[in-house]
Amino acid sequence: MLRRTGIVSMTCLTAVLLSGATSPQSCNTQPAQPIGPSTGEVVGAAFAVVGVAVIGTVVLVEVHNSHHTIKGCVTAGPSGLQVQDTDNTHTYNVTGVTADVKVGDVVRLHGNKEKKKKGDTGQGFFIENISKDYGPCKVTAAQTAATPATPAH
Repeated sequence: MLRRTGIVSMTCLTAVLLSGATSPQSCNTQPAQPIGPSTGEVVGAAFAVVGVAVIGTVVLVEVHNSHHTIKGCVTAGPSGLQVQDTDNTHTYNVTGVTADVKVGDVVRLHGNKEKKKKGDTGQGFFIENISKDYGPCKVTAAQTAATPATPAH
């Protein structure tokens, strides 16, 4: 039933559109008006879209650079606790909330990077909180060779 009604409706609509009827004379007496937005409106909208995209990108980059998360193995360094990241590419001297940070554990720390100070062995990192403690660090072959063997009794 609904299918038949739809077919009849489409047939009637097609017949009206294809009948060749013209518009009333009163519509043709007015001067032609452009359809759609003007060039100025299009340019203004384009600038607005670009501006929003630039501001959004700057905000995302600033938020990303202001708070960082590092993951690595905690060690005792000459100036206090240090974290060697999991790639062994950076060493961070950590300060801040260090009460729950245990030497020998792999942890994920959330905080802010600090400017590198002259004479420091690594970059500073101020801990805001400990995101996760993964347990003991994995021992590598280099660490095993550097550790003196204890004689067995």
